Amino acid sequence: MWYTDADETEGNHVKRRMKTIAALSLILALGLGLFGCAGAPLPEGFDAEAVTSKAAEIVRLSTEGDYGAVTALLREGLKGAITAEQLEADWAPVYEKAGAFESVTRTALSGAADKASGEEYAVAQVLAKHANASLVYTLSFDRDLALVGLYLR
Repeated sequence: MWYTDADETEGNHVKRRMKTIAALSLILALGLGLFGCAGAPLPEGFDAEAVTSKAAEIVRLSTEGDYGAVTALLREGLKGAITAEQLEADWAPVYEKAGAFESVTRTALSGAADKASGEEYAVAQVLAKHANASLVYTLSFDRDLALVGLYLR
C-alpha cells in the first residue's frame, strides 16, 4: 500500500492498517457473526425483488470503484465504522486480481436475526463473474434496506 505523506512512519502505517482490519472485522461481525439461523428464509416483510436490486446496486457501485457511494448506503450507526478509503484499500486489490466485472450470475436470499436484539435482516449472497475469477458478496440489509453487513471473498 502506498501513501503520499512523507512524514508517515512505518509505525503509523501499521496502525492505519490495523484500524482498517478492525473496522472491516466490525462490519463483518455485524453482518455475519451476530446472526443466527443462517440460511433461513427471507423474513416476512422483506421484498425479494427490492433486496436483490439493492444488492446488485452495491455490486455495481463497488466494481465501478465508487466506494463512497457504497459506504453511504451503510446504516447510520455504522457509517463511521469504515471509510470509503478503507473499503477501497481492501477491495481494490481483490478486483485487480479478479479482472473486469462481467455479470452477476446468481443471487441467493436468506434471513438472519441478531442474537442480542432479535432484529431481522435480509442477507443476499451474490455470485459475480469477473474476467479471471468469480467473487461472492455477502450483503446484509435492515428493513429499510440500509446496509448492515458486507463481505467480499
